[in-house]
Amino acid sequence: MELRRPRSLVAYWHDGGLAIQDYLTQKPEGADRIPATRVNGAAVEVLTLFDDWADPEDVAHLLEGYGREDVLGAVKELHASGLLQTREQAERDETLERHWKNWGPEARLFLFGTKDVTYLAEEASDISHREAEKNRILESGPRPEIFSRHPGAPVLRLPQAYLPLRREYEDTITSRRTHREFLTDPVPLRTFSTVLHFTFGPMFFADGEGFGTLMMRTSPCAGSRHENECYVAVLNVEGIQPGLYHYSPSDHSLAALREEVTRETVQRLAFGQHMVGAAGFVCFLTAKIERAAYKYRQGRILRALFLNAGHLGQTFLLTATAAGLGPFQTDAFRDSEIEEFLGIDGISETVLYILGAGVPAGRTDGLPPQIPIASVPTPAREADS
Repeated sequence: MELRRPRSLVAYWHDGGLAIQDYLTQKPEGADRIPATRVNGAAVEVLTLFDDWADPEDVAHLLEGYGREDVLGAVKELHASGLLQTREQAERDETLERHWKNWGPEARLFLFGTKDVTYLAEEASDISHREAEKNRILESGPRPEIFSRHPGAPVLRLPQAYLPLRREYEDTITSRRTHREFLTDPVPLRTFSTVLHFTFGPMFFADGEGFGTLMMRTSPCAGSRHENECYVAVLNVEGIQPGLYHYSPSDHSLAALREEVTRETVQRLAFGQHMVGAAGFVCFLTAKIERAAYKYRQGRILRALFLNAGHLGQTFLLTATAAGLGPFQTDAFRDSEIEEFLGIDGISETVLYILGAGVPAGRTDGLPPQIPIASVPTPAREADS
């Protein structure tokens, strides 16, 4: 019987020892239980023998200092724990290699390592168990604040005379396009204020019981944790000095963080994308990890963090479109440089997304503003005929 080491193994230190996890087959059983197998140095040496298919009987003599029977015994234990597999067991492993070959192990671990976790579903779980879990969380420490503050920073109050967004929904959603060219006209102050308010501001507040007062935005967010923060690089907005600001949804204001922000600086942070430097303003969307991690204790919540940022991005794009601006979005940026630029550590708070808008230079009727319309029939491929 030939065996091979799975291609989906990761190793890390846990509780003072080395643990190896097969993220395709070993799934978390709870927030406090790591789905991995503890191994010692001898086990690691045995695993190195099975980088490719091999019969244990043929390689048992290759490890110096270990007897043949000891090696075969270790092989048996590693196979039972899933760290070695037969050809019949390797079908998923082969599929992983075939379809994920262009992406590194970090992408695979993120998806498969957070897959099939157990949820504390309200409709299916015992009430006493839910209450005990909630109390355990609340007793673990003080809950994070729902608003970030910058004491000592100069504050600019934004107008609350919001534009009436009466554009028809069908017209708005079909007109949404990614804009890359903008006029030199400044973004009107009321328009700027309106987009920030309806994207990032609270519409209502809810009583989260032990979790405190929670805000409700126009975009959904897991558990109303609303871990996302918005930092705004103002480049060309009516009445506002160019600079870096933090948007405060609690009182609809901007806290001034950095002066003399240039278009060249902002554009470089997005790998030189012209639209970022040409926009009227650029929003850097971050996530305060503690807000989400306080309530949700499993790694799967990281998926929700990215989804939540996407929800806000879509709301921003539609709101900007309805307000007559040309929006854009990008996830191509220099993470660490942006985090230094924003004054955050990249660990407790990390950047997730860039959004921006300006006065559009091209058409705004939904047809591609810079790309030619597909008007020439494409020859059918042989496989399609």
